[in-house]
Amino acid sequence: MGRKIKKLAIKYKIYIKYVISGCTGALVNLSTLFILTEFAHIYYLVSVVIAFFVSLAVSFNLQKRWTFRDNNKKVFKQVLIYFIIAGTDLLINIYLLYFLVEKLGIWYMMAQVMVYGSLSVLSFILYKFLVFRKEKKMNKKKKILAATGIFPPDIGGPATYVDTLLKELPKHGLDVGVVTYTDTRAARNARQDGNVFKINRNQNILLRYFQYFLQVWKLISWADVVYIQDPISSGIPASLACRLRGKKYYLKIVGDYAWEQGRQKYGVKANLDDFQTKKYGFRVELLRFLEYWVARGAKKIITPSNYLKNIVLRWKVPEKNIKVICNSVRKAEVIEEKEVLRKELGISGDVIISVGRLVPWKGFDLLIDIMPELLKVNKNFKLYIVGDGPEFENYELRIKNYELSNNVKLLGKLEQKKLWQYMKASDLFVLNTGYEGLPHIIIEAMYLGLPVITTDAGGNVEVVKPGENGLLVEYNNKEQIKRAILETWKNRDARQEMIKNGKKNLEKFSVKNMIYGLVQIL
Repeated sequence: MGRKIKKLAIKYKIYIKYVISGCTGALVNLSTLFILTEFAHIYYLVSVVIAFFVSLAVSFNLQKRWTFRDNNKKVFKQVLIYFIIAGTDLLINIYLLYFLVEKLGIWYMMAQVMVYGSLSVLSFILYKFLVFRKEKKMNKKKKILAATGIFPPDIGGPATYVDTLLKELPKHGLDVGVVTYTDTRAARNARQDGNVFKINRNQNILLRYFQYFLQVWKLISWADVVYIQDPISSGIPASLACRLRGKKYYLKIVGDYAWEQGRQKYGVKANLDDFQTKKYGFRVELLRFLEYWVARGAKKIITPSNYLKNIVLRWKVPEKNIKVICNSVRKAEVIEEKEVLRKELGISGDVIISVGRLVPWKGFDLLIDIMPELLKVNKNFKLYIVGDGPEFENYELRIKNYELSNNVKLLGKLEQKKLWQYMKASDLFVLNTGYEGLPHIIIEAMYLGLPVITTDAGGNVEVVKPGENGLLVEYNNKEQIKRAILETWKNRDARQEMIKNGKKNLEKFSVKNMIYGLVQIL
């Protein structure tokens, strides 16, 4: 018997709640009516009106918050409809009460109970289906607008990242649109490749920022979330559009733009950590101000490493607003065997390979400087440097001055397949870098079976475990780097152990993990 009653209670839960809230409203109504009429000596029909509005306020809140569990934020509209229904009830209430009391001689309290009970059934139906009706859940995909500075066919981490979002997020029920710059003049403000909107970057900076701003402004009404990929080139125009339209935005931080520009153009010599506490000239400080302004306005900031999270914390961004999601690194795979590749590429000797943009903090100059000393130990050492950048000519001159043309090669920028072939054909990967957010190239080297030597800078320490899957040295420490190279070359067993361990635990850098983490936030 008890179980049956419990089942009935669950089945008719909403009706029971309505009766309870209705009885509470009725109790408030009757109590108010009685007090006003008997003690305040107000004419009973006037008391009915006052009691009605008091009980109405109580009933509305009980039914919205408790009976119907309604979360609709359009409260004013609900109150309006509720009052219209209740007002109609009031008129019917007054008429019926008057009829029962004046014509049939029934005591007014008994008459009110009879009328209230009859109207409550009708009211329940109207409240349930008109006022607190459940909105139908639409099968509407959430829309993400990715604002980026580069996008394929451009080459670089942000371009690859956004392209991955465009391909993967729809699998999780999210539509993706992209705003980006392009070198194609005809593509200016044109919609191409589905949801990709392109702005010509080959024009005055103010004009291209303004066009970018307008494009984001137009698309904000389409997007549920705006996800900005850098704090300056896309960050300034996109965040401004979001702020003016009252739209929250998310921000990806993969480095410190002010520091990078300062190192390349404005005479900054400090490393990234020291840069955070020092002051510089107007241009650097302007970039820093703009970067901080965009970052502090973001709802959430996503960084690919804990190192970068700590950098952003120094920008006075609350820790609760920063989320670390490791970038995915495409699994580097090359079908051909190492010896076949060496023959095809014309490689011989003990090859050290290093990859990156040719900028001062990547430390390629020191690798060139130590080659004469390495060659004294092993004349078969070769150094291949892959990449392009502002230091290319300086490195060419350095190689010439050392007379190392036969042992050091600048290969320039290589498309990915060719890069991986050169890496697999090499014997040792070395990266003397003063800064890395999350070192994709190191992870690719591990996938390809290369022992890794790199610095303890930035996010490197989150990938390389010394003595396990690689070696860590101080940035630009000539003796440490030279010793690490020679020891690794001499110790075949240690080299093989690095290679074996390097291929373990790389799952956290998978596309699946990255997208899953991102979907949880977006």
